[in-house]
Amino acid sequence: MQSLEVSIHNNDLKVSSASPMLFDPICRFLRYVSVKPASQGPILDLTCYAVSSPEEIPDVLSPHSKEVSSRTGETRGDTARSEWKCTLYVEPTKFIADYHAQGLVLVDFSTESAQVYVVRPEAMHEDIRISYFHFALVELLKRRGFYTLHATALEKDGQGILIPGCSGRGKTTAFISLLRSGYRCLSDDHPLLHENNGELELLAFEEKVDVTENSLKFFPEFQNASDEKLPQGFWKRYFYIEDFYDDRFAMSCRPRMLLFPQIVDVPTSSVQSLKKTRALEELLPETLAVFDKQVAKQEFQFLSRLVNQLDCYQLYFGHDVLDLPKLIDPLLK
Repeated sequence: MQSLEVSIHNNDLKVSSASPMLFDPICRFLRYVSVKPASQGPILDLTCYAVSSPEEIPDVLSPHSKEVSSRTGETRGDTARSEWKCTLYVEPTKFIADYHAQGLVLVDFSTESAQVYVVRPEAMHEDIRISYFHFALVELLKRRGFYTLHATALEKDGQGILIPGCSGRGKTTAFISLLRSGYRCLSDDHPLLHENNGELELLAFEEKVDVTENSLKFFPEFQNASDEKLPQGFWKRYFYIEDFYDDRFAMSCRPRMLLFPQIVDVPTSSVQSLKKTRALEELLPETLAVFDKQVAKQEFQFLSRLVNQLDCYQLYFGHDVLDLPKLIDPLLK
């Protein structure tokens, strides 16, 4: 069994696995996280198991397990199975995500631990394997008041910009445009938000940056990049920040702006103030689902407070991608 101990903003985490197919990708996923625990406090303990069949997964359901959701769909990134199914269960102190033929995630909040079982990980793309671990980690962090969004996040002069949105809305293109002009990276996809001494903090969770071929065309630095620096991932090409923009990273800042991008076929980009109620409606789908009523209430109150404190804008993202900083810089001042 191999183990890695890291600290994510003073949340000490221990990850263990006997499977290199799981442990090695997780180590790459956590490559930017400090490998030295910051304190001697309670540890989040995640153990990942590779199994050859669902029958090898222990029966973790009990009479207290309550089914709250069940979904199916067509698999991607899995050569062994054509369909996925996920059934979610809750107990007073546990959360169970049963992926049936693909695996199972058990999160125990009373012990701040999780067990992740992945069936035949060798048949899955690395990004799919990591998603099981990340799902368990997010659930544990929520109970400590650390929330994540599907958004890119950058910092400049101590002020943070959040750019939420699903794939295809231009958030990564906007992220790169600002990054190359002097902004610093907090996260391309999963920043953390937390309250510290009564103040909201935007926290880094750096990782690789997934980018489409269409987005790459806008930026000269990518045109002659080697496959080593810009490899093909499962969904898109990807790169690491330091390979193109030195060590342009930030760890934390005060969130200042929410920017909701929408690609439009016009020469010049523009921004328009967004009503707080509309901004909250746009933001909520970018959070991961919560099935604990108390935690859901806390997260909703947190996000409502975030929206109320930030400047909210709709970005109509036109053809002038490289000029985006000229539009955003004045808003921060």
